[in-house]
Amino acid sequence: MKAHTAMIQKSTLDNGLRAVTTSMPHTRSVTIAFFVGAGSRYEPDDKAGVSHFIEHLCFKGTPRRPSPKEISEAIEGVGGVMNAGTEQEVTVYWCKVARPHFQLALDLLTDMLRFSLFDPLEVEKERRVIVEELASTNDHPESRVELLMDELMWPDQPMGRDIGGTKESVTTMASQDIRSCLAAQYTPSNIVLSVAGDISHSEVVESAAPYMQGWESAIPLSWSPALDGQVKAGIRVERRKTDQAYFSVAFKGLSLVHPDRHALDLLSTVLGEGMSSRLFIELRERQGLVYDVHSYVNHFLDCGAFGVSASVDPARAPDALSTVLQELRRLKDGVEPRELEKAKEMAKGRLLLRMEDSRSVAYWAGAQEKLLGSIQTVEQAIEKVEAITAADLTRVAEKVVASEKLNLAVVGPYRSAKAFRSVLAI
Repeated sequence: MKAHTAMIQKSTLDNGLRAVTTSMPHTRSVTIAFFVGAGSRYEPDDKAGVSHFIEHLCFKGTPRRPSPKEISEAIEGVGGVMNAGTEQEVTVYWCKVARPHFQLALDLLTDMLRFSLFDPLEVEKERRVIVEELASTNDHPESRVELLMDELMWPDQPMGRDIGGTKESVTTMASQDIRSCLAAQYTPSNIVLSVAGDISHSEVVESAAPYMQGWESAIPLSWSPALDGQVKAGIRVERRKTDQAYFSVAFKGLSLVHPDRHALDLLSTVLGEGMSSRLFIELRERQGLVYDVHSYVNHFLDCGAFGVSASVDPARAPDALSTVLQELRRLKDGVEPRELEKAKEMAKGRLLLRMEDSRSVAYWAGAQEKLLGSIQTVEQAIEKVEAITAADLTRVAEKVVASEKLNLAVVGPYRSAKAFRSVLAI
């Protein structure tokens, strides 16, 4: 454990930007990722989607690289890959390149973050692109059921909105709104630079220093706390002419800082992660009800979600839902020692395998530093998993799997929710 702990190093640069490095001497790649405190939780309703809009526009050109083609060619021309993503609490820009091209990737990403042109023609063009992206998401029932669930879990607040905003908010968003958000959130004290690969911490800090000149920190906007007024089970059914029904069952989960978050992760592993999980064995192998069923856990700064998603023949959806609820209820009856040990080994093995990739390692360190202000090593995470007992899982299941916190979202060829209401009792 000490060896891995020593590999992670942190520094705060003069302008407040934090640099985190994880040494991976065995790799030939290096991943650079900038974690910006920007996302849907920072946005008022009338500016919904502005963080996602900015992410798109940062790929559209800078004074030194005036076109999207020149930006993409800079990395693709050396065999690297790059992308970005906006979530509720963070926006991430990343490049993964061969080790000799570290300087190029760092130069490109800082150029994009600091000097993107936000040309009015590109803004209007990208506005149309994002509207098409939102429409595309709406056309996919798998994505639509996720959005319905967010609306159920966190109604009338940023946590329950589409990260991309709405057609109305994107269409009416002024260029000044975009620039105001950029100025507020893209400030060095609100950004973490995470680098993983065969590179030293001193080289990263020394290389980054010139790009920080003239980039001054400001006070960023804060995020909106999650509100939970749920007192009874909720249900949303959206009619679509689909060949399959898509449903999601979810409960309020645990936050990133909750001491039982690892236990809830392990419960999800037991319930529905992998082909040997309870849900897969029961619904697919024994009953032949579904092709795909899985559980999931999401952790946010002050809230979370624990749920199950599945797709099924519409006529058999109520039966599938009933079985899912039975398996959720059965979590309160406890987990056998052999099943607990298998789940622990699966969780540890997946984590260790992920850490062979420089991008995963950069994300591991950067996300924790940005969201929590500290970094748990892989070894520390494994120690927490190993310490979980069967009693812990039962206690967490009894707390989380609560009938008054149950939510059901369904997309399929149904005229009403009648077919599902009778099986909702937990």
